Formats: sequence, C-alpha cells, structure tokens
Amino acid sequence: MNAFVRCLAGTACGAVLSVSLAGPAVAADAPCKALGYVQKRVVQKADQGIDALRDYVFITRGIHQLDMGEIAVSLDDWRASARCAKLAAERASGEPVALATDRR
Repeated sequence: MNAFVRCLAGTACGAVLSVSLAGPAVAADAPCKALGYVQKRVVQKADQGIDALRDYVFITRGIHQLDMGEIAVSLDDWRASARCAKLAAERASGEPVALATDRR
C-alpha cells in the first residue's frame, strides 16, 4: 500500500511539473484579446506619455466616457493585448519581430 501511495504521489508531481513547463508555450500560442478603437488609442497615447494620455482623456471625455481611474486599472492588460496583436501580425507577415521594452 505504501509503495502504491508513493507511486501516485510521484505521478501527480510529474503531471504538475509537465503542465507548468508547457504553460508558457501554450500561452504564447493563445489568440490575443481584441482591442477596440478607443482602447488602442489609449494605449498609443499612454506610450507617448502621461500628458498626452491625460489630454486625450480630457478632450474625449464626453464621447468615450473614460476617466483616468478606469484607465489605470485596465491599461496594463490593454498594453499586453496590443503587444500580443503586434507580435501576431509580425509573425504572420514573416518580418523580424522587435519589441520596445520599458526602461523604468
């Protein structure tokens, strides 16, 4: 009985390790989350700087109903989705992929 329990524990440990090692490869092949026009523009303005983002939100507040609090919560996800879409488009076109990294 003791050997059986050890065998099951070893199998479970191996399964967990194999899933965790395959995780990044599977996640890289997952489709990107689509962004709307406004979300793309917010990401573009945020990449230009906080002043450009603040001006964009202020100017379009009556149209898009955005506020900086909502953007602060969602901006990292939107940037990741935009980066993923850019990488997918570059892979599809066969051009070399170059990423801009934050140097904070």
